[in-house]
Amino acid sequence: MKKIAFLAIAMSALLGLSACGKQLTTSKTTYKATGMVAVIKGEASGKTVKYQAPTGNGTSKVNSGSYVVTVPMSNQKQTVKLSSDGQKKTVTVKAAKSIGDYKTISAKYNQAIVAMALPKSVQTQLAAAQKAGTSAVASMTPAQKVAYAKQQQALQAAMVKAQQATKDSQLPTSTDGLKQVLSTNGGKLRLNVQNGQLIAITDVVSVKAMKNKKAKTAFGTQFGLLANATGADAKKVGKAFTKAIKDAGSGSTTIDTITSNGVKFNIGLSTTDLYIYITK
Repeated sequence: MKKIAFLAIAMSALLGLSACGKQLTTSKTTYKATGMVAVIKGEASGKTVKYQAPTGNGTSKVNSGSYVVTVPMSNQKQTVKLSSDGQKKTVTVKAAKSIGDYKTISAKYNQAIVAMALPKSVQTQLAAAQKAGTSAVASMTPAQKVAYAKQQQALQAAMVKAQQATKDSQLPTSTDGLKQVLSTNGGKLRLNVQNGQLIAITDVVSVKAMKNKKAKTAFGTQFGLLANATGADAKKVGKAFTKAIKDAGSGSTTIDTITSNGVKFNIGLSTTDLYIYITK
């Protein structure tokens, strides 16, 4: 009996020592947005850290005892569950502000893309038709109405043609989660859409492309249309962006956040790419 009791105590001590060697920590208990995601950091004794969140699940490797988990932001508060080597931890990710309804923003952006692809003569006709309104049609003579109907058919055909020509440059009508949705001469667009709300945009363009006049123009157009679609003042943002890049080229070590109508634009630079993070 004494031997059995001794063995039980020894086993208990060994298990206790084993448990002491295991750990899973987090640098905070509550996290907020860092661009498009929340960055959760900590230390773990296991080889990997598993995480579960409303916006996505996954596994992150542990390097030299440390790990980093990135969770896509949402317009709703999230509870994130972490586990590693038998240890568990729970943290909270604060809700992010929505830029706006995704379908509304994408429709506005796509309409602008299509309109820019139309011949200038067609753009002028469309502007004139919108200015005249439906009341002008009622006062037309029969002959004028026939001519007007033919003009509308021609405009519709031009719109269809422009739609097809710009298909690869338009935002998807619907999307969900964090993913890249466009890759054009103007750069790559990554979106985070949760619950039908646009949470964040990352506009990425290579530094090399910015030295090419055609690519630089394409980037400026895409960036301007994005700013406008999200409710910002595209001209104001464009001027501030140009100044920020010029200052960075002159050796400035910091780039201030550009804000317009509540929409925030943060700029990041690497040796190869330029990043613009759009949030609210």
